[in-house]
Amino acid sequence: MPWTVPAFPAVPSGDHAAPPGLVTVDEVFLTRVEHGPIATTVGPTRWLRGAVHLASGDLVKPSQKLCAGANTWAPADPRTVRVNPRAERLEGRWLYGGHWMQHFGHFVAETLTTLWPEPDDTGDVVGLVFHKYLKRPWGTDPWQLRLLELAGRGGLPVQVVDGRAGRRVESLVVPGRSVVAHGWAHDQARQVWDRVAAPFRGRGGPRRVFLSRTGHNAVRRAQQHRSAGRSTPEWDAAVDRIFEDAGFQVVRPETLPVDEQIALVADAEVVAGASGSALHLSAFSPPSARVLEVGDSRSPGHPVAMQLVVDAVCGHEHAFVRGNLAPAELRAELEGLLS
Repeated sequence: MPWTVPAFPAVPSGDHAAPPGLVTVDEVFLTRVEHGPIATTVGPTRWLRGAVHLASGDLVKPSQKLCAGANTWAPADPRTVRVNPRAERLEGRWLYGGHWMQHFGHFVAETLTTLWPEPDDTGDVVGLVFHKYLKRPWGTDPWQLRLLELAGRGGLPVQVVDGRAGRRVESLVVPGRSVVAHGWAHDQARQVWDRVAAPFRGRGGPRRVFLSRTGHNAVRRAQQHRSAGRSTPEWDAAVDRIFEDAGFQVVRPETLPVDEQIALVADAEVVAGASGSALHLSAFSPPSARVLEVGDSRSPGHPVAMQLVVDAVCGHEHAFVRGNLAPAELRAELEGLLS
């Protein structure tokens, strides 16, 4: 696939075509997180619930998580719910951040970008409140707190509503989503990523960076994780050698503090890596950067939709190399793209 700025995988329509707005609502209720299967053979096969409701019980629609593409959850929040007056109440003005993702790529792409409003636009907020995403345990890892700090929301307490109970909030600032997973994004997302990357620009980082998954994949194989079969040790080693020979700095990003990860791509001319979470780090690359995605066994023949969303809104030229090539074929493809 030649270098080109990609189109969004899905076309926004209706209310979702406009840039996200910002509303402040008082005395709200955040319903607990619920999800499950839908008995259907067409369209979404899963539903997701957990949103913001007024004191009357009416839904605040911008708080819903919207999905697009094959991995779709149907938002199933009722138009009106019964507010639990005995639910824990958060005092003061809080900022709603959508869903708190533990997964690196989705935290960068979805959680961080829901916090797009500038501090001057929200007034003084005393904390950040989110809904938990699905069944995964959640925590406030240091890299997440550091990204919040770089986005201008450092030092604020984080509250996450999970599947056990809802939460009331005295006053809540609710931004619309600037990224729709696997679908499209608005310019507010790029502004957040630029805000995070700004302190690292101009430091003279590497021109070409390859985000290796060799170490990550080795750990997954040892753990017998369901994603362990996306590559082989031989393939991982061969890919690292090919990109090193092509002048790329080969790094294992999961071994580095998040500041060093951002610094690696902040001035890069080409960012390359396998399809998936690590390559979403390219969100912090300059608009002039090119992004080279190498497929894996999960998606050997076409790029991951979320990567296309990131590159489209950032204006990055993107190229894709199939993940089922022999090493010699991969080397030839790379030489052609970089010549």
